[in-house]
Amino acid sequence: MNGNILIIDSGKERLKKLRELLSKEGFSLITVTDKSAAECICEKMDIEYIIANPQSFELKSKDNKNLI
Repeated sequence: MNGNILIIDSGKERLKKLRELLSKEGFSLITVTDKSAAECICEKMDIEYIIANPQSFELKSKDNKNLI
């Protein structure tokens, strides 16, 4: 079983396509459309990978370190 992947994108259609592609590979996917939802997920779940546009999002951990 593959790990959790968090996908952050404001485009719902892009999220849908990424979900279709990656779910076939057995990944557990979490998709969100905004930064605050992504930060909440990162605090509560073990996320192995994050896919996001780094120019659109800057995530920080609880100790204020950059995640991406």
